Amino acid sequence: MSWLSTRISTYQINYYMRSSVSENTLALQRAGQELSTGRRADMFGDLGPRAGVAITMRAREENTQSYLDANNVLENKLEAMLSAIETVRDPVEEVLQAAIVNKESASTGAFAIQAQARAALETLTGTLNISFNGEFLFSGTTSNAAALNRWDTADTTTGLSPEAIMAAIVGGGPATTGDAATMLAEIDQVFDGTHATAGYNFEESFYNGTPELDGLGAPNDRIAGRIDHDQQLVYGVQANDQAFRDVIKGLAILASVDIQDIADEDTYRDWMDGAVEALASGTQGMLSTSSNLGFNQQVVDKAKERLEDISMVQRKQIGTYENIDPYEVATEMSSLETQLQASYSVSSRLSGLTILDWYR
Repeated sequence: MSWLSTRISTYQINYYMRSSVSENTLALQRAGQELSTGRRADMFGDLGPRAGVAITMRAREENTQSYLDANNVLENKLEAMLSAIETVRDPVEEVLQAAIVNKESASTGAFAIQAQARAALETLTGTLNISFNGEFLFSGTTSNAAALNRWDTADTTTGLSPEAIMAAIVGGGPATTGDAATMLAEIDQVFDGTHATAGYNFEESFYNGTPELDGLGAPNDRIAGRIDHDQQLVYGVQANDQAFRDVIKGLAILASVDIQDIADEDTYRDWMDGAVEALASGTQGMLSTSSNLGFNQQVVDKAKERLEDISMVQRKQIGTYENIDPYEVATEMSSLETQLQASYSVSSRLSGLTILDWYR
């Protein structure tokens, strides 16, 4: 009869125990990491081919969050633009009301209308030159330049200020109805861009932003934002829009002449008619602009709600792949700790054995 005897050295046992302790320690560290973060430490190892789905969903969620962040910024920009227009409307309407009261003849408050119009121009210019995150909101795509020149500030290109242009056209003011008609017609040409004199153009000496038309006569692009992957919102409001041109024209007519100096009644009425008509058209246009901005705010708000709903669903789906069951991991940690304690105990006992123990 033969006997098969297998002998394992204490070195082999120690080596095995060290390897087991190392593996269990790494597993315990991984379990601790998962329990603290709530996510799988090795998603590829745990999920295998399904990890690709989780990565794709994570990319979609990051894209959704980028749109949400952009929409938050856009929402603030729209609010700033709407607030600016509302701020401008008050002083303009005050000038319009004063002009209407004095439309037929200079009466109550006529002496203050010129100064009031100049003050409104300063308010309008300063307000429409508002910037947000370093971008001038009413300059169109040319967002690095302030939208409007101040009344007495010369344009850097033409060397002409709005005040200088109006003074050259109006001089001491109209003396006859013919003068009033000629001056008002020339002022119209300044604001519609058809004046023959170089620099006597609203978009050259009053306004610094993106022109209404390009070199070929086609409308220039407006500021737009993509509020979702398949939805773009054109929201740009510019200081050269017709509403603002009309307001500035009406204020300029009143700011350039002291209406008390117009002696002829018919001339006075014609001059005031030109100012009131421009201001009334401009205030109505600004009201429409405010309404459009309010509508755009609603569009952005609805887009945000939709994206937040999508994000909630995506995060839930991602969680089913990436998140761990904390109770399961806690149980695994407890088991690993028990195994480690047993391994340490055996290792400690083996380390205390010597050849003398065999002879006993």
